[in-house]
Amino acid sequence: MDRTARILQDLYDSEINFTIATFWHAGFQIKLGLGDEVNGFDATGTADNLVDAVEWLRVQAIKKYPESVFATNYRR
Repeated sequence: MDRTARILQDLYDSEINFTIATFWHAGFQIKLGLGDEVNGFDATGTADNLVDAVEWLRVQAIKKYPESVFATNYRR
C-alpha cells in the first residue's frame, strides 16, 4: 500500500472521519473531524491535487487529535 492510501486507511482505523470531494477543475474540498455532515467537522480546506489533500488531512489530524494513535504514528 502506498503512503497516500496508508494515511487514509490509518485515519479510518483511528475513527477520524474525513471527506475528500472533487469537482473537475475546482480542486479538492477536504473535511476532517470526529463529526460528520450532520454534526459538523473540525477542519475544512482545499487542495489542488490528491497528494496535497491527503497531506493536509495528515497535518490537521495531528493538530486536532494530538493524543490519537494516528498522531503518534505520523508526527514528524
